[in-house]
Amino acid sequence: MSMPSNAKTGTAVAIAVTTLCALVTVGTEYAGALELRIGTFALVLLPLFFAFVITVAINMSLSWRRPDAAALIWSFTGQLLQLLTVVFVVRAGVVLGAALPTIVEAGPAILVQSFGKTGTALLAFPAALLLGFGRASIGATFSVGREPSIALVTERYGISGPEGSGVLATYICGTLFGSLFFSALAGVGSAIPLFSSTALAMACGVGSGGMTISCAGSLAHGSRDLPQDEILALATASDVLTYVTTVLLGTFVVLPVLERLYRSPAAVRNRLGSGDTVEAKAPVVASQLVACLAVTVLLVVTLGWRAAPGLFVLLALAFGVRILGSWTGRFVPTVLWAALVGAALTVPGLPWSAAMLRIVSAVDLLTLATAVLSCVGLCVTTRQLRILRTLSWRAVVVALLVFAGSFFTSALLAQAVLSLGGFAR
Repeated sequence: MSMPSNAKTGTAVAIAVTTLCALVTVGTEYAGALELRIGTFALVLLPLFFAFVITVAINMSLSWRRPDAAALIWSFTGQLLQLLTVVFVVRAGVVLGAALPTIVEAGPAILVQSFGKTGTALLAFPAALLLGFGRASIGATFSVGREPSIALVTERYGISGPEGSGVLATYICGTLFGSLFFSALAGVGSAIPLFSSTALAMACGVGSGGMTISCAGSLAHGSRDLPQDEILALATASDVLTYVTTVLLGTFVVLPVLERLYRSPAAVRNRLGSGDTVEAKAPVVASQLVACLAVTVLLVVTLGWRAAPGLFVLLALAFGVRILGSWTGRFVPTVLWAALVGAALTVPGLPWSAAMLRIVSAVDLLTLATAVLSCVGLCVTTRQLRILRTLSWRAVVVALLVFAGSFFTSALLAQAVLSLGGFAR
């Protein structure tokens, strides 16, 4: 007799979560971005940031009043987020495929510098351990912490774990301070004679539109040896490439190395106790079919019927890559398949690329990101907030080290390749 009751509860939770995410996404997208002027700098808060804040506030209010209901919501929203992030990464891969000629034209430097994204952990991981992050240090420092990073952490560890707390800490800090900080980094990089404008422009691509534009815009403003359009083109191509390299390097290089380092004796002495506890998981309340229907309704409502053909293509591909991911397991994660399959849709010269680009382009990438972050806000648990509150200012310090490590490591690699090729400028 309990099964029908559970099924009914699961359906009610699915309807409530889907409706809430759709309303928040539509409302924040309609309100638009908020620009805050700080001297000569502009801090732009995108709708996805407000969607995250609103759903976190609702989530925490419900957790305080009805912890039993909150646990069910966390469980279902976790399933919703797993599918939604795969859809997002497939859509991001579409951008990569279309930009492939630009990336190839930029030469080997732009490919090599993308490996510099592993530099996020060089400064930040030791600092995170010393500051007591515990396992949250892994999620906080393996990348610059944008949407592909959330997708990878969600699949590999689950968003409710300490790794999820870490990546959310870096995400929040990046949203609040990332654009301003990368603008400053561009100025610092320009003042260092070692770096050419070409290398710095490539280093600006970090997998975040706002931070990339802020960095490239600041660099273009002060550049005397490279046209503004070329700086923006190089930064944009690098930004698109970073979507894939974040997942690729994170899966096969950075996360395995950080997990190994975390188990070292030196790391053990600096672990945050609350970050290593395991939170009890709520029972799964809905099937994958219900989650699929919820994602479909959410995206159609937020993006409109005009985007429906592209949405159905993305959903079909998302299901396909999830099957591939289940076969390949941890060796080749679902989100990596998603990026590669998305890129294969729109590589110029393929017979289907023009039609697919036209259909899928109706699905706005930033609106899709807003829907993802509205779900992320509902996945945040009370335990995660306790960890974030404990980390406090330390999360900002670690996030800024993550950003600096990514930028300067990428710039160094790009400069080395450009100098070896004899065409650095």
